Amino acid sequence: MTGNAPNQRPVISLGLSPVLVAVELLAAIAILLAVLLIVQFWAVLPDRIPIHFGVRGLADAWGDKVTIWIMPAVAAIIFAVLTAVSRYPHTFNYPVPITSENARRQYLLGRGLLVWLKAEICWLLAFVVRQQILVALGNAQRFSMELLLGLVVLMLGTVGVYLLKAYSAR
Repeated sequence: MTGNAPNQRPVISLGLSPVLVAVELLAAIAILLAVLLIVQFWAVLPDRIPIHFGVRGLADAWGDKVTIWIMPAVAAIIFAVLTAVSRYPHTFNYPVPITSENARRQYLLGRGLLVWLKAEICWLLAFVVRQQILVALGNAQRFSMELLLGLVVLMLGTVGVYLLKAYSAR
């Protein structure tokens, strides 16, 4: 870790900007959408659904259809944990030393990173549910690895933008 220990950093109360509130809502919508997709298609899903896809996007493992609930459950857990953790930005690891002068800006950036990543992860998991349903019902032959790659690149880009902003706000 760079800089002073988290217990020596200033503790600052931060609110969420309107943009971050909207991103939080988008994350919650992704979880809700995944649940609604499962509920909508539950009756027509076969007893066994794809639970793993190889690098070419073809299903290479199948399991009981109840396993489709794992993705929204994981998304909800990630949502809850990252929401709780984001309330304590003074405990995060930062790429730059935290001082009383830059603490507020760094904390806002760190919290923003968590909020954006949370939303991206929730949408990724909702996308996985959608793809599982499409393949299980025969409406798609394979998992869309291109879209998955795009989502992963988006997440890496989010981290990259954060790092650039964090270094420029030293």
